[in-house]
Amino acid sequence: MTDKKMAETTERLNNLGHLSAGVGHHVINAFSAIVSNAELLRLKTPMPLVVDPAALADTIVRTALEASTVARRLIDYTRAVTSIDSDDRTQEPCVVALDRLAEDFVSEQLEYGPPGVDWITDLGSVPLIRGHADQLRGMLGHLISNAYDAMPHDEGTVWLSTSTDSRGWVVLELRDSGQGMESETMVRAVEPFFSSKNGHLGVGLSIANGIWRRHRGTLSLRSQPGEGTVLRLCVEPYQN
Repeated sequence: MTDKKMAETTERLNNLGHLSAGVGHHVINAFSAIVSNAELLRLKTPMPLVVDPAALADTIVRTALEASTVARRLIDYTRAVTSIDSDDRTQEPCVVALDRLAEDFVSEQLEYGPPGVDWITDLGSVPLIRGHADQLRGMLGHLISNAYDAMPHDEGTVWLSTSTDSRGWVVLELRDSGQGMESETMVRAVEPFFSSKNGHLGVGLSIANGIWRRHRGTLSLRSQPGEGTVLRLCVEPYQN
């Protein structure tokens, strides 16, 4: 194994280690709530009137579903950070026209996305890349979900462009007019289970980053409070 390959493997394992710790924390808390509420329900002594059995049952169901969601997100993230090597026999990589894929994605968002969001696109023709179209569509879905979450009341503007940089690499840039992030938040934005918003699992950007890295790409972001966020994704074009 080369030093580069070993470093990539170590980084994946570190990411999974951090993610596993986050999953353990969430699942333990969820099942603690399930157990405590179930114990209250099974008490033979009369419950105080302030305790509503239906409310306890609702809590059990809700926390169980939340734990299930966390586990499913773990599966998604684990798949995302694995290699795109030929050992993945479930789906062979092919060549993808990222500009066309982005154009189709925007069309779907215009039809099914929040009506209060305006789209401005500059989808220039770019070289083909090697990868999985389905995974890339999923990556775009996670990225735009983050952008929508940053916009109060699902209202604002999204800019999406495709181009090439000075190296000839393919560049996808997504910008939103959302709330933006402090520098401390931006540094941790791609960490699994990190979120500055209550009620959010904080794995969308981690999954998207994992998918893009699986395609041998790089992701960078810049953001300032009140000025939105810019995500810049670069990848080497397909070499026949």
